[in-house]
Amino acid sequence: MHTLKIALKSIMAGLVLLPVIATAHSSHKPVDDIAKYDQIVTKRQIEFKQSQQTTEEKIQNLQDQISALESKMLTLRNLMASDYPHIKQKMSKYKFDYMESVDDILVQLKKVLTQTDTLLDQ
Repeated sequence: MHTLKIALKSIMAGLVLLPVIATAHSSHKPVDDIAKYDQIVTKRQIEFKQSQQTTEEKIQNLQDQISALESKMLTLRNLMASDYPHIKQKMSKYKFDYMESVDDILVQLKKVLTQTDTLLDQ
């Protein structure tokens, strides 16, 4: 249980720093990055399913998956914003700000992880 608490705290710390990390490591080929993140998640899911990992290894596996999915989402967000400026300018067909929605998802994910950490600290 203590290891799980530590793992979740490190995930939350990563979420706070993620925008800085994602911006610093963006590449010239975001589509390649998205494919790389997909491969990471697929590989880690197979490892989780097939191996006899310890609890700590499973937690690390899940952290790796979450990190890759977050990076994929931010890369996709930035790619959409550069390819389709109307997404940023709130001029979509539905008068919906897609970028704000993606940002909201990341904030909600952070809150869920914070709540999980709070529950485990009890």
